[in-house]
Amino acid sequence: MGLDVDKFTGALIGSAVGDALGAPVEGYSRGKVRSVYGEGEEWAMKSGRYTDDTQMMIGVAESLIENRGFNGADMALKFIQNYDERRGYGPGSKEALRRISEGESWEEASKKLFGGNGSYGNGAAMRIAPVGIFYYDDAEVLRAIAYKSSHITHSHVLGKEGAALQAYSIALAVRGQKEDMLSRLKEFVKSEAYKEKITKAEQLLDKGANEGDIIRELGTGEAAFNSVPTAIYSFIRFNSFKDAVTYAVSLGGDTDTIGAMTGAISGAFYGEGAIPKGWIGKLEEGEKGKSYIKRLGEVLYRIKMQL
Repeated sequence: MGLDVDKFTGALIGSAVGDALGAPVEGYSRGKVRSVYGEGEEWAMKSGRYTDDTQMMIGVAESLIENRGFNGADMALKFIQNYDERRGYGPGSKEALRRISEGESWEEASKKLFGGNGSYGNGAAMRIAPVGIFYYDDAEVLRAIAYKSSHITHSHVLGKEGAALQAYSIALAVRGQKEDMLSRLKEFVKSEAYKEKITKAEQLLDKGANEGDIIRELGTGEAAFNSVPTAIYSFIRFNSFKDAVTYAVSLGGDTDTIGAMTGAISGAFYGEGAIPKGWIGKLEEGEKGKSYIKRLGEVLYRIKMQL
């Protein structure tokens, strides 16, 4: 099939834009988000600085490029090399990366977290966009790689399933499959918790639910099952990158991550050209800023086309 590089760069830049838009209001209530961004049609990007969501997404892309596919030890190393305390990492990821940097295997470190249960947070799903675009054409390979890349920091099955669900949403978006996305996702996902959330999302779309319903039924929290379905819903409900991401962030809660995930799916579907210029314009530059992120998308596309 004909596939445009714009969709690969759109997924990565879209993820960074959603992250940066949500970052200044992370943890805010819906009302408090409004007090920062206002009620107007066009939100202005406040600072353009991204968080650990994008920092780790960059590591995923760098490792896929360097290895022309998945290499767990190298991806863990990229996360450690890119680690920047100021980006606001979650406690689970911090601890897993500390253990790996001290010599523990990437396959073992995360399993010891949270009483040996592993993390089911959204920290693996938030960074998964490069996996979604690189493996867009093979659902089972995508699932396996999403699980493995998640396992570096998030070994709980619900953390892994959330990452796989987000990655597959991005893959379907790259392929232009929005209409039947929810039914395909329901077939793809193995966990009942996610199947129930997707069914709920279908019902909420049918009834034109209000924001309160979405917050209550789908969630805006840091658990993957309380945020990945919300990002997917935000993408499907609207017909533009701007409207989907604005809506996702406006719900409050874990706004940077839900913004990043909605931005990744929307960017993969609409392409980089559909992301508001003002938002990209304000996105931070620097050594691993927007130009670098765009280049990662271009290189992933080039490698994919050669494989």
